[in-house]
Amino acid sequence: GGEKRVPAQGLNAMMSRLQLAVLCCALACAHGLPRGSDYGSGKGTAGSNAYIAAPTLRSVSPSSGTREGGAWLTITGSGFRRSTGLKAKFVTLSPQLEIDTVAGTFVDSSTIVVMAPHRDAAHVAHITVTNDGTAYSALPAVTQGGSGTYLEYTYVSLAPWGPWNLDNHTLSSQGVGVVAVSRKGRITDGQSEGSIFYAGVKLFCAAGPSTRRTFSHFTDVEFFDGGDTTLTIDQTLVVTPSVSDDYDYFVHADFTYELVVVLVSNILRWKWRKWASGMFPSGTFSDLFTLSTELVELEYGVRVTFTTVTGKQHGDVWRFDAISMSSFVVKGAHVSDTTVSCPLPTPDPSYPDADPHREGLQQELKISMRGKHGFSMPTYVDKDLRRTVTGDPKYLADLTEDLKFGEDIKIYTEGYFSGPDEYTFEILMTSSSTFQWRKYRLGESVCKTSVEGPWCSFKGTGTVSVKHAVHLEHGVFVKFATLIGKQAGDRWTFDAYTFWSTTYSPVTFQANGETSPNNALLYVDGTFIGNEGHMMYEVEVMADTSTFRWRRYLSTDTNTMTAWHEDYYVGKQPIPLDSGISVYWLTSAGKHRGDRWTFTAFSGHIVTWLTKSYIGDPVPAPGNVDGDARAPSVAGVYYGDDTARLRVEIGGDCTTSCTQFRWIKEHPLTRSPYQPVEWYGESFTSLIEMESHDQKLADGVNITWGPTSGYKHGNTYTISLAPMPTSILPVRPVPSPFFSPLGLRSTFHDNMGAVPTKNSVFTVEFVSSTSFKWRKDTGPYSASKVVAVDEPMTIGNGVNLTFATSSGFIPGLRYLIPLRTHLPQVTSVVTSHNGARVSPTISQPVAALLNYANFPNQGSLLGDVRPWGKNRGNHSILASPAAGTSSGGAAAVSGSGYASQRGIGLSNIINAVATQGYLVGRYPTTYVKIVGAPAVSIVTGALADELTVSGVYSAVSSYVYQVEPFSAGNNFQWRKYPLGLSDANATVWSTTNAIVVTGATLLDSNLSVTFRTTAYSISATNRWTFTANSGHSFVHRDVGRALWSDEKSITGQPQQLSSGISVQFSQRSGYTPGDQFIISNRTIDSYGVYTGEVDVNYAIEILEDKARDLPTFHRSSSGSTTGLQAKMDVIGHYSGNSTYVYEVKIAAAGNGVLSYFTWRKFLHGHKDGGGPFSAYDRRLSLSPVVLGDGVSVKWAAISGQSVGDTWRFTAHAGDTFRWQQSGGEWSPPQRISNIGLIEPDASNVGSRVANVDIQAVGDYEGTKDASIVIEVLAGGASFRWKKNMYLPLAGAYSASGTPGPYCCGTEDVMYDSRLGGGVEQLNDDLGLWSPPINMMATVPIHLAEGIHVMFAKTSGYVHGDIYFVPVKHTQHHRMNHGVHLAFGSSSGYSAGDIWTLSATAAVAARGPLGGNTEMVVKGNGFLPTSSLRCRLTDPRTLHTMILPARYISSEEVHCDTVGHPPDGTADPMFQGSGNSKLYTHGIFTGKQTVMFTIRMVTAITFEWRVDPLGAENDRTVGWLAARPISAGVIHAIKQGFAVRFSSDGGYAPGDQWSVISYYIDLMQANELPEVQLGSIRPGVMKYVSVTNDGGSSWSVDQHGLTRFLFSDIYVSPSGDDVTGEGTSALPYRTIQRGIHAALSSPRNVMRNARSSHLAYINRDDVIVSPGRYTGAGNTGLFTMGKTVMITAARSGEVVIDCSIHSSSNMYIGDAMQASEGGGKLNLRGVNTENCGVV
Repeated sequence: GGEKRVPAQGLNAMMSRLQLAVLCCALACAHGLPRGSDYGSGKGTAGSNAYIAAPTLRSVSPSSGTREGGAWLTITGSGFRRSTGLKAKFVTLSPQLEIDTVAGTFVDSSTIVVMAPHRDAAHVAHITVTNDGTAYSALPAVTQGGSGTYLEYTYVSLAPWGPWNLDNHTLSSQGVGVVAVSRKGRITDGQSEGSIFYAGVKLFCAAGPSTRRTFSHFTDVEFFDGGDTTLTIDQTLVVTPSVSDDYDYFVHADFTYELVVVLVSNILRWKWRKWASGMFPSGTFSDLFTLSTELVELEYGVRVTFTTVTGKQHGDVWRFDAISMSSFVVKGAHVSDTTVSCPLPTPDPSYPDADPHREGLQQELKISMRGKHGFSMPTYVDKDLRRTVTGDPKYLADLTEDLKFGEDIKIYTEGYFSGPDEYTFEILMTSSSTFQWRKYRLGESVCKTSVEGPWCSFKGTGTVSVKHAVHLEHGVFVKFATLIGKQAGDRWTFDAYTFWSTTYSPVTFQANGETSPNNALLYVDGTFIGNEGHMMYEVEVMADTSTFRWRRYLSTDTNTMTAWHEDYYVGKQPIPLDSGISVYWLTSAGKHRGDRWTFTAFSGHIVTWLTKSYIGDPVPAPGNVDGDARAPSVAGVYYGDDTARLRVEIGGDCTTSCTQFRWIKEHPLTRSPYQPVEWYGESFTSLIEMESHDQKLADGVNITWGPTSGYKHGNTYTISLAPMPTSILPVRPVPSPFFSPLGLRSTFHDNMGAVPTKNSVFTVEFVSSTSFKWRKDTGPYSASKVVAVDEPMTIGNGVNLTFATSSGFIPGLRYLIPLRTHLPQVTSVVTSHNGARVSPTISQPVAALLNYANFPNQGSLLGDVRPWGKNRGNHSILASPAAGTSSGGAAAVSGSGYASQRGIGLSNIINAVATQGYLVGRYPTTYVKIVGAPAVSIVTGALADELTVSGVYSAVSSYVYQVEPFSAGNNFQWRKYPLGLSDANATVWSTTNAIVVTGATLLDSNLSVTFRTTAYSISATNRWTFTANSGHSFVHRDVGRALWSDEKSITGQPQQLSSGISVQFSQRSGYTPGDQFIISNRTIDSYGVYTGEVDVNYAIEILEDKARDLPTFHRSSSGSTTGLQAKMDVIGHYSGNSTYVYEVKIAAAGNGVLSYFTWRKFLHGHKDGGGPFSAYDRRLSLSPVVLGDGVSVKWAAISGQSVGDTWRFTAHAGDTFRWQQSGGEWSPPQRISNIGLIEPDASNVGSRVANVDIQAVGDYEGTKDASIVIEVLAGGASFRWKKNMYLPLAGAYSASGTPGPYCCGTEDVMYDSRLGGGVEQLNDDLGLWSPPINMMATVPIHLAEGIHVMFAKTSGYVHGDIYFVPVKHTQHHRMNHGVHLAFGSSSGYSAGDIWTLSATAAVAARGPLGGNTEMVVKGNGFLPTSSLRCRLTDPRTLHTMILPARYISSEEVHCDTVGHPPDGTADPMFQGSGNSKLYTHGIFTGKQTVMFTIRMVTAITFEWRVDPLGAENDRTVGWLAARPISAGVIHAIKQGFAVRFSSDGGYAPGDQWSVISYYIDLMQANELPEVQLGSIRPGVMKYVSVTNDGGSSWSVDQHGLTRFLFSDIYVSPSGDDVTGEGTSALPYRTIQRGIHAALSSPRNVMRNARSSHLAYINRDDVIVSPGRYTGAGNTGLFTMGKTVMITAARSGEVVIDCSIHSSSNMYIGDAMQASEGGGKLNLRGVNTENCGVV
């Protein structure tokens, strides 16, 4: 507490020292000090308490704070004493005298704590301290005592500003999300840019700038006796503490309710009224009520009850206030001067989105350090300037009747003032319902007498409003308590203070001429929504001083060459710049060219809530009677943060022409998602007359009745309400004319009012200037719709389009509307158990034995020899391994190829050959590198020493050179032939060469020869021979080895490498040094994480595919070939073993002469480094010309081509496969790599057949997997295409690989990569749509990167149909449930080859039935909110568990389980002739074991009965009445037991099922029922889902890794520690294995702080079947740091016998080795023998 003295204003701050001394003396007297005493000198006062010397002061921390006070200050020093007189005095002389004394809290002799008091102005306060309340450390405001006698504390008056960093900027639609706000500005002089955060009780955070208020509480009831004293019990009036759902929609401020007893006709009755709180009683009384003790509703759920009906008298009065609050403003927590913590609630969904271009609802996070209401109390002055009041005049009427101010003069100031300075606002009534307003600086005295000038003139006008606040300026709003009682001339004034943060800095001004402060004042307005960091804005006046220009750049960017945005008019109204920022001036005059204003806009102030208000259309109940005039419509914005519904019921005294209705708000019960939702609510409202305009119901929902009569009594309409975690983003590109999908109840949902499970995109395409059609994702287009402007047009999934005009649209233009869903995704759930199935497994594929019968490979694993793409040389890669042998013997064969086929032959072929059989598991991947640097061998011959060869050989192949004397012996001749051949293959002798002995004679390929003498005898015996080598050797190494082998010369024969692999080169030389090749296995690998729920097998089959793609023509860059000259046909049946690309090129052509061609082939996808063209040219022919492997070509014209014209075609072999799961349907065929088979979208409506009517051909040259998307355009004769991210089996399969439309990705294919801005999680690989392309029949159309498409016809395709062309750089493929394949080769597999693999399902998350297991839930999209929950559900027991979740990160949450009731219902036992399928559900809750009997009465009806087990044949209870089976519906039977009939039907009368439900007494701690197959289920498998919004929406992922198994661990003498799984069906053999499988990391947590209840997290239960357990694994047990209860399945029938073990002790509990940790084992119902002390 403290005292405050505020003398009159106007004290001269420059008073003389004498005056100051006199003042200080006066202050001393005023505060009880004796005149002349030594203030703080140690002298006491007569008659006072014992004197205590004043302390010495050292520091105060913090040393500054806001003038509103409330900050805890730590004062250090010495000499502090614990006493009631411990106080601190805060004194200020200027700008006004302020003195406050506050109590101190003693910490120790060197430290005390005080709270800074409130001040009226910013200043520096002088602090002194006293221990006894009298002797202070210094006189007030006196500093002469020096250090130690006083301290200084700076009061500031500012709002927070600067760049912030939010640790959580994305929050949920429900609950509280804690956001830590930290300053992150540039460091200047050791300080971060922007203001610091000051501590204090006035620290508040606001979740957006909404001013909407909601009900808070009722005050205590005041009673005013009307006469004789009323007994206390008769005075009591009880007010129900809550209100109804519609209260907040109708009541927006604080009100006083008054109940008055009146005597009417000698009968006491009562009535009530209300008025604005704080005002003199007014308002209109209600009708009279009879006195009773019944609950009476006044309005909107305000309910009162009299305790008695006696003791009342005329004039008795009861009053209470209904207090409202802003639910969007909360207390913040000060962490440091750089960080505050804000527990943000959900924002106001009715407030505009700060950035509609981004997902979710964006609002500005605002922080105040000075309180939450930044306005002074309004001052009212009547028109005659006679009656005035400041604040609430509630009690002024006690002084005089003239001060009875009623609620008509009440105004409310609201908002978050954002002005640059503190202002006074004035409102002046211009009539009884209109007003004008102005603002001026605080203390601007001239405006009290003047209305002229920039400050004093009135700026705007408004109309009196009660419901909707009127915006003035700078975020200031006002509204009125009533619409009446005002007169022209009435006025109000109030001050607006700089409490709340803004997203921009103060403005700095640089004048370019003499400018007054008024003309220089620039206002910045709005909320900066940019996310680029802090952005510097410059605003500059142009040559025309009525205009300005602006630019912006990162404040950290020293390059200010950013372009200007010019020609904006200087004005006094906000002018938008960008990113939510606007500017305007106080005046529009007085500007000079070059005047410049600068400010910084800061990021880090925007919080995103992933929510959108959803109000569903009124849905008639199924039982409604036909004939209602028209279904009502709804409007508004749902304010609630949970799922609800409004049920509207027609009522009144009517039957068919009703005019009244009533409504009730209901909420869903938390039940299993596998059952219909049940709803609960309070009660219906009273009947309400229908109106043909918006009628308020509740929570922002309005209803409109078209006709207000003509409705059937009892008919009901349901309106669904939800905070929908979805987003609709603006149209892209920006449409012209404009239309928008935002606003007006446009909310993305699944057409059933639930959250869609995937993102989507709508395409709107205009078919004329006035009509459009639309599609969702890749679905079919709608019928054409005519544009309407009078109301929103619903196109689907809750999306409404609003058009600005009805015509002017351009046919053919397409626009996209992104739709985003914000459900969290769960990818896995794990616990710390170590059971047998803790992780899923995927085996490696195994080749079938029958593969050895399939040609051509016959089981060979050896793949093709593939060149590296960066190779410089050309090498044809042809691998044809011979058939394998079942005996494993060697099978090396010589290479086959085209080297000897002169005329069209190929060279440089490398074969991979298996030299050790084919039954090995696989060969190592091997690399081969060409070495072969140019070299010349030694010269051989009879006269070898007579010849010297010099020079560096420049040819690319090795040749043998022969040199002989010629002619007269002084000349020589030479010839050469390829290495590996003979002189029969030599060239013609070259004979014109002279023998020289000095210098050298050039021979060939840069080689020269020099002779020793000038002449030799002519004879063949005098022949010199040498070899010039190039590209003639290689090295190799296996993968994983660092060193290459020794260099090996190419022999042309199979040359063994290592590990059973050989290579055979078709030529002895000619390879390019440095080129590398890889030889890998032609097999299949598997990888991934299996997500299935059951163990499965997969089969992969190679399909027969000898297709030859149509050739693609590539015109020479200098040619112009078209028509028949460009047409080449491919004929024949391809007999090759691998897929090759054939390339045919015109080598010679002339005007009117025949053209010649050359050709080559290379492995599909290996054009770079592909083989060389044939050495010999062939003529074009109208007849087939054989190339090889059964392939021939012919031309339509054999002349007229251009040199360089090229045709390419692909011949396929062994490159197509399919797969199946566990004998199910086969997948569609897929190519292993390169350009795949076309996949039609599942939504296509056309009849064109993929890979027939549209084909893809070519050789893919891209570097990553992709999907080419082809869309048929309007008219069906043209298309467009784009390269999209790879979508496996996009046309036919779901994301998990199961048949059905693709889950996630196909919606994004409609995007253009330029249109993804603001759409989170959009893949970068979206590509650009091409311009329209006309279809050409049978002519391949090149798209890009070697990809061609060909249409069978030029028209007739359906607009909107989508086709996907998979193009792959890799050989990896996804099957389903997370299983992937990796092919070792891209082709060359044998048709009919089959591989099989298996995948085992995991139980990654398990815990005991008793609960208390920590689940670690992984996924994405988790939000930091108090509404974060985990849900465990299953379709059998229907038992749903909702658990609190702990936020770890956006990708991880933790939840602790609670106990699950055992599933005690056995499988049904069937008797009959019909369908045997009956499904049981529920948890049996009975108290004895019973048998349920279900019997078919007819094929579609059934009856049932229940009997105690064993007494079913002694029945005393009859059958229950028959009911329909309602296939697929769960029928509740009794005591939690339920059944469901199959939707297959086929039941027959008399079919009967018997089902036993066991009673399990969980209270018998030492007795558990024996678990047997067909009886009690030992465990329950539950799916785990997560919600961010308290349960309004849940994640939808259900697969093998999102499950949790409630199951104890089972051990049995018949179990197995290796193959067992710890279940009752497959138990472990030893107890130690059970312990090993148990949960790790046990710990104790406080489950309930109030009850101090400890929960033992991650404790586990091992259930041991009857038997004797001995030996290793059953004695000498180790806890392994775990807490485990070992329980006998039947108490007393389990024995642990330690007699066989070498140690006589069991290591249990604390008797553990030190390394074990703190584990603990407990035995329950287990006996021990020969075990010593346990």
